[in-house]
Amino acid sequence: MRRPRRSLATVAKRDPGGPSWAAPQLLIAAFVLLLAAVFALTGGVPRVEPPPAVGGGDDAPPPVVVEVRFVVVDARGLERPGYADVALTGEDDPSARLTAALGALREDLVASGVWPAEADAATGFVIELDRRRLAVVDVPEAPAGLRVDVDDELAVMRSLVATARAAVTADEVRITVAGEERPSLWGKVAPPPG
Repeated sequence: MRRPRRSLATVAKRDPGGPSWAAPQLLIAAFVLLLAAVFALTGGVPRVEPPPAVGGGDDAPPPVVVEVRFVVVDARGLERPGYADVALTGEDDPSARLTAALGALREDLVASGVWPAEADAATGFVIELDRRRLAVVDVPEAPAGLRVDVDDELAVMRSLVATARAAVTADEVRITVAGEERPSLWGKVAPPPG
């Protein structure tokens, strides 16, 4: 015949002469105390480091492809919108978006022969002032011997202003050359005031 199983609690109740440490409340309390001691000695919950970033371990966020809008203005003043997909890194920064749109504008105007190929693309900066968005378009210094006619320079100037207004909804656009306000862009046409 088989004997029925007895738990420690029933053993402790029935056997008053048994060890007092075998009471369930004491065993549970001892186990919790042991866990607390181990937890305190090991420094708490183990920290798991995230795996290193793929591709060199730099902290730069992955590039995001966005569509930027640019505007081409011809010598007669007719506007043609253009769109380009560009890769931007980090947050959606208006200055980075404007610079990307200006680069796409340059590519389009170089392909059509309006922007001289030896002249670099402009850089854009966007500043918020008194609830107004100011876009500063900085055109690099013209290379020595740059030949451009008045109509092409005027078309480039108008395209820069229209692109800044379209790409970042600028209320005001300022054009600088190599970081300074100049009397002309490439020697022929003066930038528009504000």
